[in-house]
Amino acid sequence: MKILVMSDSHGNLRNVQKIVDKYGVNAQVIIHCGDAPREETTWLTEYCTNATVVCVRGNCDFMSCGRREIETINIEGKNIMVTHGHLFQAKYGLTNLSYAARERGADIVFFGHTHIPTDETIGNVRLINPGSCSYYHPTCAVVEIDSKGNVLVNHLAVPK
Repeated sequence: MKILVMSDSHGNLRNVQKIVDKYGVNAQVIIHCGDAPREETTWLTEYCTNATVVCVRGNCDFMSCGRREIETINIEGKNIMVTHGHLFQAKYGLTNLSYAARERGADIVFFGHTHIPTDETIGNVRLINPGSCSYYHPTCAVVEIDSKGNVLVNHLAVPK
């Protein structure tokens, strides 16, 4: 299963569109880990009709945006927690985030907030941050989970 993950677009709809057009082909799931105005998440859900779209609220999103701060999904037998990361002080380390994931029975966490592409394992929890798709060196991630549960992560530059 192909999963396209992005975060921290901060109003840069054009980069969101570039990411989906370049890397979203055949993605079954598209995830935005927060700090995206309603315009961007609305575009994702309206444009990406062939994929499941999961968007969470970040610290820069208004409370009224209608998104939850944590979502959990199951893909290919992997329990996945999606969050922005600010609730768990991700800028100061990933320990709190890994504890929260374990409490929820998550195998994988997709998160943002730090703007730094990350692929790290703490205990038995894989923590994946696609980086920011908005700022100086914008990135996203394509994650593949095969039928055996193997997880392959590719951090990619946002197309120019």
